[in-house]
Amino acid sequence: MPNNSSENREDPEVNAHPFTALLAFLSEDPNDANNHYLRLQQKLAGYFRLKGMSDPITDAEDTLDRAGKKILEGVPIPDIDRFCMGIARNVVLERSRNRRREESVFRHFFEHSQNDNTLVDRITNLMKPCFEKLDSDDRDLLNSYCKIPPGKSRAEHRLRLAESLKSTIAALRIRVTRLRRELEDCVKALSKNL
Repeated sequence: MPNNSSENREDPEVNAHPFTALLAFLSEDPNDANNHYLRLQQKLAGYFRLKGMSDPITDAEDTLDRAGKKILEGVPIPDIDRFCMGIARNVVLERSRNRRREESVFRHFFEHSQNDNTLVDRITNLMKPCFEKLDSDDRDLLNSYCKIPPGKSRAEHRLRLAESLKSTIAALRIRVTRLRRELEDCVKALSKNL
C-alpha cells in the first residue's frame, strides 16, 4: 500500500528530489519501493514501445519524474500506476505534437528553400540573355566592378578600375548604376512575357 500521507510529503529530507519523493510514496520499505518502481518503469517503457516512441526508457523516466513532482506538489494520487499511465499518455501526445511541429517546420523550410532556389534559377536564366545584349565593354565593366576583393582593397580596386577607364569614381558608379538598371528593366520585361 502506497504511503501517501501528508506527513511524508512534508519531510524536506524525503522530498528533496522527485525520485526520492516517488520512492517514499510507493512504500515505506525501501526494497518494496524499489521493486514497485522497477515494475512501473518496465510497464511504462513497454507502453512507450507499443506507441512507437523512439526512446521508451527515457520517456518512462520522464514520466516517473513528473509523477514525483506531482507528489511534491501535494497532488492527491489514489492509484500511482493509473496516475503514471495518464502522465505517459500525455507524454505520447506531447512528443507527437512536437514531432509534427518539427516536421512541419522542416517541410516549410525545405519548400521555401526550394522556392528560393527556383526563383534564383529563374532570375539567372532571365538575366543571361539580358547580359548578353550588353556591349562587351559594359559586360567587362560589370564583371570587374562586381568582382570586388574584401576589406580596404575594395576601394583601391574601384579606384584602379576608374583610372583604367580614365574616369572618376563618381562617374564609374553612375555608369554601373545605369547598366544595372538596364539589366533590371530587361529582366522585368522578359519575366512579363513568361
